Amino acid sequence: MGFRSFTAEFESPIAPARFFKASVLHLHENCATIMPLFIKSAAIVEGDGGVGSIKEFHFTDFLPFKRASERVEELDKEKLVYTHSVLEGGKLGIKYKSLSRKIAFEATPSGGSVCKLEGKIEELEGVEFNEEDENDSKEDGLATYKAVDAYLQANPDAYA
Repeated sequence: MGFRSFTAEFESPIAPARFFKASVLHLHENCATIMPLFIKSAAIVEGDGGVGSIKEFHFTDFLPFKRASERVEELDKEKLVYTHSVLEGGKLGIKYKSLSRKIAFEATPSGGSVCKLEGKIEELEGVEFNEEDENDSKEDGLATYKAVDAYLQANPDAYA
């Protein structure tokens, strides 16, 4: 059993503050609209959305798992940094013992964003976590932000 770390990033034409607002501060309100194929509903079930709060996501039948919950570990609205840890659901207990992700939004010279993802995985004893699993974790981590990016580009007044 060991630990793995991964990083990934992508660039968006969306301004960092707007991107952070839609994909972090209000994701529980908009994710079912932005990703209806995957998410039925989401809500903050404990806290006010700040550090220590717990968010719960309910998935459609398209995914092999029905729900996941995560705890907000870091929320820096000035530096546009967000970290959460998965508490239950998803691939937790199947592919890994623990998972945390940190996303940071940095400005580009053109006024857009670079979204930088850092992930930390604690492997389950006896479960092989290979390069394909690591790549899946990167893509899973970025998928939400890419979906929000597409939504914001298609809806220029949203979260403006």
